[in-house]
Order: sequence, then C-alpha cells, then structure tokens
Amino acid sequence: MKHCIIYAHPNQFSFNHAIKEKVINLINSRGDQYDLIDLYQEQFQPVLSANDFIALQNNTVNEELKRHQKLVSDAQNLIFIYPIWWFGQPAILKGWIDRVFSSGFAYREDEKGFTPLLSDKSATLIVTLGSQKETLLQYGIDDFVKNMTVGTLNLVGISNINCQQLYAVPSLTSSERHTMLENITI
Repeated sequence: MKHCIIYAHPNQFSFNHAIKEKVINLINSRGDQYDLIDLYQEQFQPVLSANDFIALQNNTVNEELKRHQKLVSDAQNLIFIYPIWWFGQPAILKGWIDRVFSSGFAYREDEKGFTPLLSDKSATLIVTLGSQKETLLQYGIDDFVKNMTVGTLNLVGISNINCQQLYAVPSLTSSERHTMLENITI
C-alpha cells in the first residue's frame, strides 16, 4: 500500500514528531511505501491567493501544488498528523487543504452537481489535544475532527477514515506517551 503522510507541527521535539516517526516505522515494517509532506519544514505557503483562483480558472496549478496533488493521487491512504489548536487544525494544514484539494482535483462542481474525486482513498487522522477529554466535553464539543472528517474528507469522497484523538498530551508521563505511541494504528 502507498501512503501519503501530511504532517503539520513546527516542533521537531514534539509528541507529534514522535507520532510521525512511529507511523513511518509502522509503514516500513509492513513493507508499504510512503511520501511525506512536512508542511512546516517545506515552509508551505497556506494563503489561498488571487493568483491561485486565476490559475484554477485557467485550468493550471503551480508546481508546488501540482507536486502535492501528485503525492495525494499516488497514495491509497492519506495520513494526517497534527495537533488540535483552538478546536481545529493548524492554519498551515487548513491552507494546504484550501490550496491542494482544489476544484478539478479533489472535487468537481458543474451543472450536474457536486462530484467527489478522491473516493478511491482512505484516511488516517492522528491528532493530539492538550486537555483532558472530560474537560473539553464541558464545552459541549465531543468531536474535534468533524470539520476534517465530514467537512473535508467525506466531501471529497473519502469515507473510510481511521481517527485517533490523543488527549492531555502535555500532562502525560513518558510511560503514558510510550503506551499511546504503541497503540497507534494505520
């Protein structure tokens, strides 16, 4: 199987980085292949610009976006690794979705309606949160990835989604983090 890892965390010493390394080890141990898109390392420009819209109207895509779209196209499973900040993904990941999952690539909308174009893919979400789940539930939010699962992935045709939400990461002991890492699946 071919995977595309989309990684969005700026700190190479973070638990998210450890998750990324664990995922790569799992992929290698299974003999699978992967490509890595490390958004912060690549200094990905997340702002959807007027030039992006003009390019889309002219049925063109810049080279960086074309490369990312090819990596997504070549993969059977997309693996997203990121923290939840302010109840959503980091801005760099949101911008990546805005720019890469564009009309004509991830979906088509015309007189016949909306057509998802990535229905041949599955996805794995591994997200970290800073607080205890019980604390966050007090605010009435129990699904911190619904915007990603329903509003993005389902919309473009990806319905087979493995979602792992890892809570209270900053307050965990080394042993608890190790156990969390051991329980990650792809």
